[in-house]
Amino acid sequence: MSDPTGDPPPPRVIAVEDNPADVRLVTEGIDHAGTEVDLRVINSGQRAINRFTTIDADAPLEHPELILLDLNLPVRSGFAVLNSIRNQTTFQDVPVVVVSGSMDRTDITRVYERSGNAYVTKPADPDDYIETISAIVEFWIPPGGRLIPND
Repeated sequence: MSDPTGDPPPPRVIAVEDNPADVRLVTEGIDHAGTEVDLRVINSGQRAINRFTTIDADAPLEHPELILLDLNLPVRSGFAVLNSIRNQTTFQDVPVVVVSGSMDRTDITRVYERSGNAYVTKPADPDDYIETISAIVEFWIPPGGRLIPND
């Protein structure tokens, strides 16, 4: 769908993150990347699962270009969310970057076993966190804003 000017909408990034301070840093990181993005935040694991499995009819979810996923979420874990995303044909090709405070090698292995595209440990320093999110967006959202699907 395009806007009245004929320009395509900006790429959608979904952040599944329950911590408001981290959401603020994600927003700043995206702004720092200089790419216009439509950021949507889902603040619990269960809400994310509902959205990705279209259970939540009141809030249909358009196809994102990138998903940023925390593991430590209320109600349902990031692992459950990742499983839900990968079990939906619609979202199987969407890059999922896990951004987590955990440095546990078991968590990292589990993410890759579930077809996560990348695992990044949340930096403790806010400026480093912003730079990390900016680098993720710059890597996964190309200039012009759209990923080109493989044929």
